[in-house]
Amino acid sequence: MDAEELLERYNAGERDFSGVDLSRANLSGANLSAANLSAAILWGTDLRDANLSGADLNRADLRVSRMEGVNLQDTNLKGANWHGAEMYGAFFCNTVMPDGDIVAEPNWLE
Repeated sequence: MDAEELLERYNAGERDFSGVDLSRANLSGANLSAANLSAAILWGTDLRDANLSGADLNRADLRVSRMEGVNLQDTNLKGANWHGAEMYGAFFCNTVMPDGDIVAEPNWLE
């Protein structure tokens, strides 16, 4: 699946994209709120300014992805690998972090 197909299916109402391989895809500015991206391969994916609020990214591979300005409010990142991801300006609130800790208060990563 490529980014265009994922966005078409998302816009048609589909939300379960668990395990999808979107490595190096361009999803900058995409609205994927409440999407199930658990165990998705998002290695090197451009997610700048994307809306991932309420998304499930449990065990997702986010290594070296571009995540500047991404909205991660109410997002589950438990077990996700984001080593080397660029996260400047990412927004966290009620976010389950990769280690299981919860960022409850609004927080922008600087």
